[in-house]
Amino acid sequence: MKSKTLGLPFLLLAPALLLNSCNVRYDTVSFHEEADLQDAKTPVPKIEIDTNITAGMFGGDVKSNKPYDIQAYYMDDTFTFASAEFTSLTVMYADGTEDPAAAAIKLPQVFQHRIHETFNSMDGGAVVVTKSRIVHAEFADIISRDEPFTLQIKGKFTKDDGTTIPFEIKRKYDISREKGIQSWTDFVSGC
Repeated sequence: MKSKTLGLPFLLLAPALLLNSCNVRYDTVSFHEEADLQDAKTPVPKIEIDTNITAGMFGGDVKSNKPYDIQAYYMDDTFTFASAEFTSLTVMYADGTEDPAAAAIKLPQVFQHRIHETFNSMDGGAVVVTKSRIVHAEFADIISRDEPFTLQIKGKFTKDDGTTIPFEIKRKYDISREKGIQSWTDFVSGC
């Protein structure tokens, strides 16, 4: 007895048809650097604001979830930075109010380096692995309002030989919001 199968084309087509009919409601915010208010003469960590976006699997809600996190990292290709110590962190809104979550954080905090690997595929199938150190710090639940703010961070890097390099960051962030409804496939194709 021969059995008939629907085959691979049907398996690929069916989800596409189903997903196209699912709608996504999205309400997300993003913070972007409006101005770097500090002329850094020494190495400084890069800053990212994580708005904790969650998404439904196939349709549903995609949204930012307060409070938001601050991530700071420094890529060290010289393999000499052992750690970063953060001694001060302030989130000041345009109305002059300091975010209480940032004010309540226990500082100083020290973050040790770890090895970071990057993989790049080359012609002919070769894979090139590049290694560096990364010093990564995360401060969870620090930004509680969807408003522009000024971020100030102070600290220092410590090298393997014990020498320290102080750093100071002062940046102004603006906010943008996206809100609407789209089909799942349109939403994913825009990512």
